[in-house]
Amino acid sequence: MRHLIFFVFAVLALAQDESIFRTTTQLVQIDVAAEDKDGKPVAGLTKDDFELFVGKKPQEIATFTATSIAPAAPITLPPGTFSNKQAATEVTQGRYTVFLLDWRNTNWQLQSWAHQELLKMLSKLPEGSKAALYVNNNGLQIAQEFTSDHELIKAKAATLWGQLQAPESGIDAAELAAKQTVAAFQAVAKHLAGISGQKVLIWVSTGFPDHAVPPPPPPGTMPIEVKHSSASAVGFSQDIDNAVRLLGNANIVVESAESTYLFAHVLPETGRTTSYVNTLQMIAERTGGRFYPGDTNDFASTLLTAANDRATSYELGYYAGETLQPGLQPFEIECKRPGVTLRYREGYYIDNKPPAAPTDTRVIAQDVLEGAVDAVAIPLTASATHTMGNMPSIMVRLNIDATALALRHDFNLWRGRIAVFARFASDEDDQLGDVPVDAGTLTFTDDQHTSLLRDGLVRRFTMKLPQGATTLRVLVRDEGSGNMGTVTIPVTDLPEF
Repeated sequence: MRHLIFFVFAVLALAQDESIFRTTTQLVQIDVAAEDKDGKPVAGLTKDDFELFVGKKPQEIATFTATSIAPAAPITLPPGTFSNKQAATEVTQGRYTVFLLDWRNTNWQLQSWAHQELLKMLSKLPEGSKAALYVNNNGLQIAQEFTSDHELIKAKAATLWGQLQAPESGIDAAELAAKQTVAAFQAVAKHLAGISGQKVLIWVSTGFPDHAVPPPPPPGTMPIEVKHSSASAVGFSQDIDNAVRLLGNANIVVESAESTYLFAHVLPETGRTTSYVNTLQMIAERTGGRFYPGDTNDFASTLLTAANDRATSYELGYYAGETLQPGLQPFEIECKRPGVTLRYREGYYIDNKPPAAPTDTRVIAQDVLEGAVDAVAIPLTASATHTMGNMPSIMVRLNIDATALALRHDFNLWRGRIAVFARFASDEDDQLGDVPVDAGTLTFTDDQHTSLLRDGLVRRFTMKLPQGATTLRVLVRDEGSGNMGTVTIPVTDLPEF
C-alpha cells in the first residue's frame, strides 16, 4: 500500500457569504457501451441519439461525453511548473483502467499463472490509456498508481508475488472472504470517486463464495480439477448488492476475468478449488461490464479483450434531486439508432440514511488529497523550487483560475471563500502531524476582480520538506460551490532557488 506523509497547510481566504448559490442536486454520470449486432462498438453517436429514464421517468441528459482511448495532446510547461489542466483534458480523451489481482479469493497456483499472463499483455495496452495495478490481499494494496507508462506497470507487476491462501472450510470462512472482498471494492470506489472520466476495473479472480464452502479433501489426495459453482447467491446476496452499489455509485465498470483455464488442476493445500462464477458474472453485468469465463488457455488475450471492451463508449449525466426515495433508482437508456444494443449499470443507489456532511474543511479535503488522480474542477498551475541546507524546503507559487470560483458581488466588492491545503506523500511508512490552519479574509474591488479573472489568483507559501517525501499535492476548495482542484508536484527533481 502506498503510504502518505501528512503535512497539511491550509489558507482560508475570501470571506464566507451564505447567499452564495449552493447546488441542491447531484450530477449522476453513467458510462454506456454501444454495440452493433456483431458486438462491435458503435462510434459517432450524439446526445440526441439517447433517451434516459430513471424509475420510468424521462430525464434531461445534462452532460454528454464520447470517450475514447486516444491520447490527449501533452501540455508543455517550463521546468518546475505543474498543472492539472492536462488531467482535465484526459478526462474526456482517455480512461482509467485498474487491474485488480484478487489474491484473497484465488488459489495460489492460479495466482501464479494469472500473474504470468498479465505480464504478457501489459505491453499491448492501448497507447495513451492510463492504467493502475491494485492487489486484494487481506486488504487493498496499491502496487502502481495510474500511469500511461505501461512498461512501468509491467516492471512493478514483475515484483509481485502471490500469497498462499489457507483452504476455506465452512460458512464462517466463506462469509469472511465475502466481507473482505466487498471492503476492498469499497476502498477502490472511495479511491477512484474523484475521477470524472471513464473507470474500468478488471477483476482478476475466481470470485468470492456465494454459499457455504465444503471442507477441503484430506491431505494427500490427488489434485482436483477446478469446478465452476453456479449456485444461487442466497447466502451472500447482500454482499453482492453492497459491492454493486458501491462500484455503481462511483461509476466504475467491472470486467470480471475468471482466473482459471481449461482442465486446470490445483492442489487443495494451495487454496480452494472452486470458481464462483455467480459472483463474477453478477457483479460485472450489474455494473455494465462483462464476465469472461476461464474457458481458454490464453488468459493474456482475455485480459486484453477486457481492457479494450469500452475502447469507445459514452458518458451521460443527469441531475438527481434530493426528494427521491431511498434505494435503487433504476436506469433505462434507449438508443434511437436501430440495431444498437446498450450496456450500462443498473441504477443509482440512495442510502436510507445519507451520511452527515463533514463540517471540517480538512475532513472534506482529506479524501481528495489521497485520490488516485488530480481533481480538475478548479484549474491550477503551480511553480515550485526547493532550497537546500540544514532545513530543506519547498517554495510554491500557486495560480488559481478565478473563473472557477463562486465570488459574490456585494456593492463595490467581490467576496467569497476558499481553502488551500497541501500534503506531502512518500512510499515510506512515515507520518507527520498537521500544520495549524492559517486563516485570513480577502476582498476585491471591481478592478481587482477583472485582473483576477484575467491573470488568476496567486498564492505563495514555503513548506519544510519532510525526509523521504517524493510528491507534494496542493488542493484548492471553493467553499461557495464545493468544487475542488488539485495539482501534484514531484519534489525529487525541482529547480533550486
